[in-house]
Amino acid sequence: MSKRIGVLLSLAVASAIQVAQAAPLEQVVSDSMLENPEVAAALNAKRAVAEEVREAVGGRYPDIDLLIGVGYEWTDSPTTRSAQDATGGNGQEELWRQEATLNFRHMLFDGLATESEIQRQEARLRSADARVREVAEQFALDTARSYLELIRRQELLRLSKETLYNHVRIYDQIRKRSESGLGSLSSIQQAESRLALAEVNVLAADNNLRDAKANYIRVVGVEPPEQFEVPMGLNVPASLDDALEQAAANQPTLQLAESDIEAAKAQYEAAYSRRYPTFHFEMERTLFNDIDGVSGDNEDFTAMLRLRYNLYNGGSDDARIRKTQYQIHEAEDIRHSADRQVVQSLGLSWNAYEILGQQVKFLEQYVASSEKTRDSYLKQFDIGQRSLLDLLDTENEVFSAKNTLTDSTFDYLIAQYRVLNGTGQLLSALDVSLPQDGAMVDATEMAGTNP
Repeated sequence: MSKRIGVLLSLAVASAIQVAQAAPLEQVVSDSMLENPEVAAALNAKRAVAEEVREAVGGRYPDIDLLIGVGYEWTDSPTTRSAQDATGGNGQEELWRQEATLNFRHMLFDGLATESEIQRQEARLRSADARVREVAEQFALDTARSYLELIRRQELLRLSKETLYNHVRIYDQIRKRSESGLGSLSSIQQAESRLALAEVNVLAADNNLRDAKANYIRVVGVEPPEQFEVPMGLNVPASLDDALEQAAANQPTLQLAESDIEAAKAQYEAAYSRRYPTFHFEMERTLFNDIDGVSGDNEDFTAMLRLRYNLYNGGSDDARIRKTQYQIHEAEDIRHSADRQVVQSLGLSWNAYEILGQQVKFLEQYVASSEKTRDSYLKQFDIGQRSLLDLLDTENEVFSAKNTLTDSTFDYLIAQYRVLNGTGQLLSALDVSLPQDGAMVDATEMAGTNP
């Protein structure tokens, strides 16, 4: 057994060595956020929508097209035939055609279709921005969970090793008593069985720690730091009503759903605009040479106001309008569903936060009492007033109490992170900023500028 004690002591010393500076949770979240594929995808989706805003704003500005061409032309027309009657030609003409056209077209009125499209894309951009914050908030919560879970498993492994060490110590006492004729064989066998169980607990705790490390790598994307810094408690709202009020103002899921309603309404306005005519101002300058079988230059310039009005297209416009009305109702229903989900999720998180906070206080008392009982039983065992079974039972009770306290303490911390995530303020509480991105500001400024 001396070799076994030496191994346990070496493990305890190795676990106490600090080989690197602790990495706070805030730093882990900040450093790994941009590397997270889901956050990066949401950011790129937002940037794409920002470009769609710029694309829609382009409808406010004129179109200017330039056409230049040169090539072979063969013509047989009344014009060429009449021109060659006097000379006796065959009425066919072959020329080297040259043409240049400059066209200017500016929309004056399109039933507010362009403005409605800009408003729709702006709403989609706000939705995409809320989506980035939603994904980032969830990433922060998942990172906090994996970070705290790793610390939890390290602590449970430490407690398992501590209990195993105590069982080894008790086993040595029993063995020495048995060798001196004061102990029985059944006592040694019972101590050995409890010792084997303690070894199994260490192996199970070590396996759980390895699983926690694998999950950390999956969530964060990097190897866990060598040393962790246990986060302090966070400032959660004073009551569930306060939490719900903050969620209504800050929850990105709700803001995303609200922006989708605005986008659907703008899309309806764009569809309705097709019932109106469109007015454009158009100018065109042409420079032709040797065209239509006639040699020489042919120039033209026009400046026109043109009205275009669709009189019939098989009812497609009316169907499009009805479709967008249904899409508005769909977006509103999704918003109501999001409200319910946020209220339910936040309520469950708040219940866990309150109950676990009360449990931790009683479990601290439970651990303190069980340790006192174990110490008293150990003294009584030494003078023969307690049996080995009593001593082993108290040792296991201390181990169970510490495990339960550890689990509840970390569950209580996680519940605080869940509450703040439910209010949409977890990143703010961690003092972590979202990735800086000027796409939304630039697109919004462009949309607010008229030509």
